[in-house]
Amino acid sequence: MYQVATPSVKQNHCKHIFHRKYEQGTKNPYDVCWKCNYKKKPKIKNESLIKFICPASKPSEPDYFEEHQFGTNWYTVVHDSWHLSGTKDPHDWCGLWQTKGCLNVEGHKHSEYKNKIYVKQYQRSCYRPDCKTCYKKWIARQANRATRRIEEFGKRSGMTAKHILLSVSDWDYDKSIKELRKKAYSILKEIHCIGGTFIFHPFRFNKKLRIFYYSPHFHIIGFGIIIGIAESFRKHGWFIKDLGFRESVFQSFYYLLSHCGIRKGFHALTWFGNLSYSKLKLEKEPDSTVCPVCNHKLVQIYYDGIHPFIPPDIIYEGFVDPFDWYEVQTILKSERTKRDRYEYALTIELHDANKGITIAS
Repeated sequence: MYQVATPSVKQNHCKHIFHRKYEQGTKNPYDVCWKCNYKKKPKIKNESLIKFICPASKPSEPDYFEEHQFGTNWYTVVHDSWHLSGTKDPHDWCGLWQTKGCLNVEGHKHSEYKNKIYVKQYQRSCYRPDCKTCYKKWIARQANRATRRIEEFGKRSGMTAKHILLSVSDWDYDKSIKELRKKAYSILKEIHCIGGTFIFHPFRFNKKLRIFYYSPHFHIIGFGIIIGIAESFRKHGWFIKDLGFRESVFQSFYYLLSHCGIRKGFHALTWFGNLSYSKLKLEKEPDSTVCPVCNHKLVQIYYDGIHPFIPPDIIYEGFVDPFDWYEVQTILKSERTKRDRYEYALTIELHDANKGITIAS
């Protein structure tokens, strides 16, 4: 943010306050004054660096994680228990393929899926942001839910979401996250942001040194007129930047969550203002654990035929013919027969015997 004069007769009385935008579908930046809409091409010392500038309204590149995780301190950077996602080991079952479905053919006869069964095949996930296997699924789920909330408020209000950056001043680095959020919220009210969500980023990335370093800042996707940036900067010393309208809200959330701060006991997304949970109520999402036709609870199933219609390692959800599909039967400990208990005891005794032989040898 800076102020300049212009020789234009029409705009010579405006003390411009510029913010950076990008030509649609390109990485070509330009500066536009939010007061008089005066546009100009920014001065860049090294023109070869233009191709490395990532526009705020563009989705993240497919290789973002590979670029920022390989050869960097992604897995080791920590500040006050804040760290990046995907840094801890997964559970044994994370990523394993599982098939569930509804074999209630009778309940489907009055629908367009007559004589069909419902099959849902997926990879199990713990949806933890720390999990090396599941963190991308956590990001996608959080981005999907946040997008739904932003778009619903946009429909009701007729407003368009904006992306705002709040960079913490150096003299506030020693404050706790609660104090920083409180101050960030007061600044947002001053610049007329009526509601949205906080995403806290404790680190920035140095491309030359290829390291993450502590530099706390907030990304906000929300709604408002956004005025009085210069006055708020002089008052608080926090750098404020209006990054403009978003082309894809989901991609924006996915990109911001990909390198946000993770800490136990704190939410990655914090809603405030008119989009808080107490003010904006949304309909519940459909239950994914029941059949979409008959509402029967999904059970674990398996295919016991020769030529499976669904390969065992692809994501699938739909209706298929019921032939050679069966429910996985499980026996509770209390329901075991005498024979089951006897065979189970023999297995335990054999295991102990093999263990003794191993120790003796």
